[in-house]
Amino acid sequence: MKWPVKLLKKSIFFTFAIFTFTSCQLGPSYQVTEVEIPSEWKGQNPSLDTPQVDHWWYVFHDETLNELQDCALANSPTLAIAMEKVIEARAVAGIHRSALFPNINFSPSYCNQESLVKWQPPPGFALQDSGLNQVIPGLNQVIPGLNQVKNVYRMRQITDSLPIDYKYQLDLFGKYRGELNSAIFNAEAECEAYHAAILTLTTDLASSFYQMRSLDELILLLEKTKKVRKDALEVNHARWEGGLTNYIDVSQASLEYTNADAELCNALKRRNIAENQIATLIGTPSSTFKLPHNPLIEAPPLVPASLPSIVLLNRPDIAEKERQIASQHALIGVALAAYFPEISLSGQQGLSSPDLRHLLSWQGHLSSFCITAIQNIFDAGRKDSNVQATAARVRQAVKAYENQVLIAFQEIDDALSNIEWESRQYESLKKSVDAAAKTAGLSTDRYKRGLVNYLEVVESERYLLQAEVSAINVLQLRYFSTIQLIKAIGGTWQAPQY
Repeated sequence: MKWPVKLLKKSIFFTFAIFTFTSCQLGPSYQVTEVEIPSEWKGQNPSLDTPQVDHWWYVFHDETLNELQDCALANSPTLAIAMEKVIEARAVAGIHRSALFPNINFSPSYCNQESLVKWQPPPGFALQDSGLNQVIPGLNQVIPGLNQVKNVYRMRQITDSLPIDYKYQLDLFGKYRGELNSAIFNAEAECEAYHAAILTLTTDLASSFYQMRSLDELILLLEKTKKVRKDALEVNHARWEGGLTNYIDVSQASLEYTNADAELCNALKRRNIAENQIATLIGTPSSTFKLPHNPLIEAPPLVPASLPSIVLLNRPDIAEKERQIASQHALIGVALAAYFPEISLSGQQGLSSPDLRHLLSWQGHLSSFCITAIQNIFDAGRKDSNVQATAARVRQAVKAYENQVLIAFQEIDDALSNIEWESRQYESLKKSVDAAAKTAGLSTDRYKRGLVNYLEVVESERYLLQAEVSAINVLQLRYFSTIQLIKAIGGTWQAPQY
């Protein structure tokens, strides 16, 4: 049979056309944007050995924090959303990749169409002149008056077909290849966004955890203060009943006691809020989550800042911005490809017959092949505007990348500055606490000997409490600054390995 040979020849030609008409890339080549990198940080950077840990939070040597981080990485809804965005972006890239291949469909069909039709010969038509009498002798006798009257027939058309349709859009000017590259780069940007989400989640969790621990230390201090002031109230009340002092000392002691109780209630409230924040971050209902009290006493670990050049490699948000530039840049070629014609190949191979007897015979062979070109000649400046808009989006992405680099360097310098000065501030506050404690002790002794009134004791105890609370707050800030430095350098001290 001849038709299988023809089908094979056309299939070979179609395949050859697919691999021959490869795309060319239009537009400028992509190059990574260069930014000015400082040689060193403005803030003091302690010279330390690089921590050899699997995860950055291991440098705090806190098993509770480690367990919370593992739970957050496994259960956080925000992290799951970021991962789904990565999956979506990769699937979109797969959709664009499919445009580089032919679209082949197998569409068997059976059609049985029946309708009422009217046939009327044109004016002057004579059956004997048309040659139909020679083809169908005696047609006039079968259909009398054919030339004089309008005839209405009921017709049925039956078609069985087994066609294979194929269509391929030639990517001569890189339109589909550019869209694919843009989608791939966008998927890579979403992957970096996922890494940024991990870094944000873990640093937020660590910050909330150490905020809660500092509140535990504050609660411990306020409980102690409340007890001391309650004892002072009872002593002053007894002295007043004994006629040894004025009632003003009793009212002053009562005021200090109730103030301490109010501050304790506020600290407990803040502690519950911090605990609820931790529960949300690890993906656990806050009503079922509870952490034991664990006062914060020790200083945070010292961590070194990476070199500026390594920060550019480690920070996922910077890598995300760079991939977004590449994604937008790939669309320049897509916009330029609109100036050139679109060429498509289409065809059909298969079988078609009005009855099944001839469907598999050579007479039932169905074959077609088409080449179509479309060239736009007028669009009122649409292509020009599209190119300008694409170029503007690329420039926006470049500036966003440069701005993110500046933000990264600022965050590192800010964290280093905070760590340095908060450390000095904490040392000064510890000395203030010692001095205030001595003053409070001397005032209490003087009051017991009747040398001063109770107001001096109250003032000295206020200064002591204020210094102790300030020291706790600054210790909390030192942890915050350390965590922010770790986040600012990308969560690691080593260049990534590719």
